[in-house]
Amino acid sequence: MTARRAFLQWLGAAPLATQLPLAAHAAEGMGHVRLQDALVSLQFDEQMRSRIVSLAPKQPVALTGFDASEHLVVNGKPLARFTLQQAEPGKAATPFGAGQVLRLVGRSTDGVEKRVTVTLLDEHPGVALLDVSYTNTGSKPLAVEAWVNAAHRLAAAPRHAGGWWTYSGASHADRRDWVQPVKRGFDQRNFMGMNASDYGGGTPVVDVWRRDVGLAVGHLALQPQLVALPVKASGDQVDISLRGDTPQTLAPGATLTTPPSFIAVHRGDFYVPLDRYRRLMAAQGLAAPEPPQSAYEPQWCAWGYERDFSLDYVRATLPKVQELGFKWAVLDDGWQVKTGDWTPDLAKFPKGEADMKALVADIHARGMKARLWIAPLAVAPGSDELHKHTDLLLLDKDGAVQDVTWWNSFYLCPAYEKTQARLAATIKMIIGDWGFDGLKVDGQHLNGVAPCYNPKHKHARPEESVEAVATFYKVMHDVAHAANPEAVLEVCPCGTSYAFHNMPFMDQAPSSDPLSSWQVRHKGKTLKALMGPWSAYAGDHVELSTGGQDFASSVGIGAVVATKFTWPVDPKPKDSFLLTPEREAHWKTWVDLYNKQRLAEGRYRGELYDLGFDKPETHVVERGGALHYAFYAERWDGPVTLRGLNAGRWTVRDSLSGKELGKVTADKPTLPVRFTHSLLIEAQPDAPDTLPVAFAGPVKQVGADGFPLASQWADAPATFFRHDWRGRALTGPQSTRVQLLRGADQLYLRFICKYEALSTFERAGSATDIWPLWERDVVEVFLQAPERAGLKSYREVEVSPNGLLLEIAVEASGKKRVAGESRAKAHIDAKGKVWTAELAVPMRGLEDGWRLNLFRVEGREGQGAGRVYSAWSPTNTATPDFHVPAAFGRLLTSA
Repeated sequence: MTARRAFLQWLGAAPLATQLPLAAHAAEGMGHVRLQDALVSLQFDEQMRSRIVSLAPKQPVALTGFDASEHLVVNGKPLARFTLQQAEPGKAATPFGAGQVLRLVGRSTDGVEKRVTVTLLDEHPGVALLDVSYTNTGSKPLAVEAWVNAAHRLAAAPRHAGGWWTYSGASHADRRDWVQPVKRGFDQRNFMGMNASDYGGGTPVVDVWRRDVGLAVGHLALQPQLVALPVKASGDQVDISLRGDTPQTLAPGATLTTPPSFIAVHRGDFYVPLDRYRRLMAAQGLAAPEPPQSAYEPQWCAWGYERDFSLDYVRATLPKVQELGFKWAVLDDGWQVKTGDWTPDLAKFPKGEADMKALVADIHARGMKARLWIAPLAVAPGSDELHKHTDLLLLDKDGAVQDVTWWNSFYLCPAYEKTQARLAATIKMIIGDWGFDGLKVDGQHLNGVAPCYNPKHKHARPEESVEAVATFYKVMHDVAHAANPEAVLEVCPCGTSYAFHNMPFMDQAPSSDPLSSWQVRHKGKTLKALMGPWSAYAGDHVELSTGGQDFASSVGIGAVVATKFTWPVDPKPKDSFLLTPEREAHWKTWVDLYNKQRLAEGRYRGELYDLGFDKPETHVVERGGALHYAFYAERWDGPVTLRGLNAGRWTVRDSLSGKELGKVTADKPTLPVRFTHSLLIEAQPDAPDTLPVAFAGPVKQVGADGFPLASQWADAPATFFRHDWRGRALTGPQSTRVQLLRGADQLYLRFICKYEALSTFERAGSATDIWPLWERDVVEVFLQAPERAGLKSYREVEVSPNGLLLEIAVEASGKKRVAGESRAKAHIDAKGKVWTAELAVPMRGLEDGWRLNLFRVEGREGQGAGRVYSAWSPTNTATPDFHVPAAFGRLLTSA
């Protein structure tokens, strides 16, 4: 029996009893059953109580005693004891992949039947899915006050493991840190509904971790649920659970089914389980989109002038914005007549829409893009919108309006079709008619809403409003992208913890009014976990960071830089954000560094360092074969360890000065450094030339179709390009991200391609002869074996968006078609305008020394200037030509 395969076993006695904390011995029970994989063992006693054992260390560690992990609350007390009557193991086929399952059935003395199905997934060791239901088999109704899943008390951490830290996905009106140490007295309910009049919603996951192990709890429902995920310190122990506190009556014969839940045992900090949660939700169809390229561009916002801005002030600032390298100009709150009346304020825009369009034209003339602020779902008292459309309001059970306190407004109901239709018309006007390139969607009220009881909406259930917030976002995203496929929808819920269910309809997430640089950084790590390691996370206005000019906290973690400076004057003598000459020099240095490195487009490596325990605080971004490290501490004088290095020697340089700091290897990865506040460094693999380097990670699991499983691609190294064959930046949306994995005799490549328009052949023109697949849209990989270096001898493999494949062996003597060796599959996401191709190319040996180049063509042959040729390693020929072996980059094996 292998460690990777889960198994069930009846136990006559607990084999780990000697490793349990003393307080847990009395709860050992007898006749346990267990289900386990390589990282976790879930053990149940005869009363269906469970304990969690971590198998990650050399010796198993019991994290909990036997707890009433899944139970009901009846008459103010837990209904927790269910005599185990049946335990049935089996195999599972789930939306998340194959796994092993354990089905448990028990009965209470009150006549309640409890069913628990535990599933361990082959692709996600350490994650246990919990499906729980209760059936009233008695003859009387049962008043259920609450249900509780995954309720565990984690044992006190041993000294070597340090204390506990926690991540919470809940919203809080005080905009507290999402990541905090768990100190004595710590107690957070973490409710996913409204926690204040206009603060609610969130990501339904909590995590607690110590230096050696962590435990996350959450649910996998496809819609928001009004549940809580409390974390509470009990002495040196920590309580964690998922609970629903909505009372309900269970009639005889009726069944209560809880949302699909999970626990995740892990090593490292909260990034690991959040990243796993993202993958599990993506398997169910909920995932953030591939961002438009402009979402990675630096941005300036007119909010430095606040609501009293003038058009003259904004226009006067634009030359300096352009000079400093910012590509977005954002018009913030104050342009509209009132919140809800999305028409230009004639005091600022005397010609109304004509002035608005003229401003957009001015911004475009500078080669920049324009974004406009909007706060949908809010309507102000005295607005025409409220006067004419009171039926849009969200009402509570007493018929009262729900306040949006920050905007002095009222909530609209997102589930009401008329609300959605009016939103669609507004977005179409802003993007389609006025010509803006994006929206800044703002307000903490956008994260979640209260149940709606407005009778005019005819809701089947009041909770429909809660569940429809994501639908409201989808309307915004779909309409904006229908008007402009490259539009950027930025969502800023003003300090609250983002609601995951809205993320599939967001192109960019800022740090959302951070209260400190620490918030910029840990929010960045959170959102890179939830939206993907190359998501377009923005650090928000640098003026909100500690000290007001901490660009390092954005640049170092792979965040888009942003500012709200005023220039050449600031009408506010107090709280001025005037760009002084000293500030201008500082701004230019950091914006230049961001534009040079473009780390926001890179792969954030959040699994490498622990925010709670690794000192100094460290973040890593992988970009273009290099590893970029960012260290943060008040003061540091000592060694730092560079994790994630692959084989070979690496040269380390200071990112700002370019000064060489030393050489490191994976075996000796430490470097002595001294800094105050922050240090950003770049580690480049030593190579005999300046050609680009791509790493291929080891493949561990291949599916029945012969391609890597989704979990393998999620961890694969990536490279990225959006320039033509001469190295010039593309002006269109075409960008190409390529991930690489390597087996003993196969190279696997995954191309992720943003496109403008597709052109393909309907079928292969020949099964044996060379035919010009490259005359329409393709991605290509050219591979050259180490012994063929310097020769015109390489393999060329092409695949089109509809999966047609062409493989050619190129020699000095000519070309010949190769059939039946490489394999490919492709998928087109027409709505997101992204197509994906996977290739499996035979490749003998694991030694380094292989050369490769990656190419892409979009458009038909003969299309002229409208045809786009892009290359990972530019060939720099006068006309498009990919057949230049001297330009091939280096393929190295990743650890």
